[in-house]
Amino acid sequence: MAGVPMADCDVGVPQCEAASFRWSLRCRDGAVVVSLAGELDLAVMELEPLLLQVAESGPAATIVLDMSELDFIDAYGIGTIVNAWKVAKARGRVLRVEGLRGLPARVFRLAELEPVLVRPPRGDELKGNSGDQRRAAGGGGGIALGGAHEPR
Repeated sequence: MAGVPMADCDVGVPQCEAASFRWSLRCRDGAVVVSLAGELDLAVMELEPLLLQVAESGPAATIVLDMSELDFIDAYGIGTIVNAWKVAKARGRVLRVEGLRGLPARVFRLAELEPVLVRPPRGDELKGNSGDQRRAAGGGGGIALGGAHEPR
């Protein structure tokens, strides 16, 4: 991933198509977007190295995990996201989760990640996307893993 020029592009070709899980990687508005769909659990261990690589040396300072099509996440999936957030933070990057709904949103809430980790994107993280501006103005829609408290 290092050395890849940042440009708005859509290379949303699925990189993994397990029966119950899909992910794709693309660039959008100066951020690396990893879209997750289906069921994220221990059976999908190949996601962790990808997220760690993007967090550590990806071409953008902002990483967005789009979970709008994710139906299920377990403790392994939460741990993978928290580990990627820690690596990103250590490198001065932002990892943000967007599109939480249904069971994954409930898991984030039950794991007490939502009240600790929720914050809208800062103004300097916005790249003119009207949906992002609406969220920054208090419209909700995303969880940025950062803030005064850290996940355990």
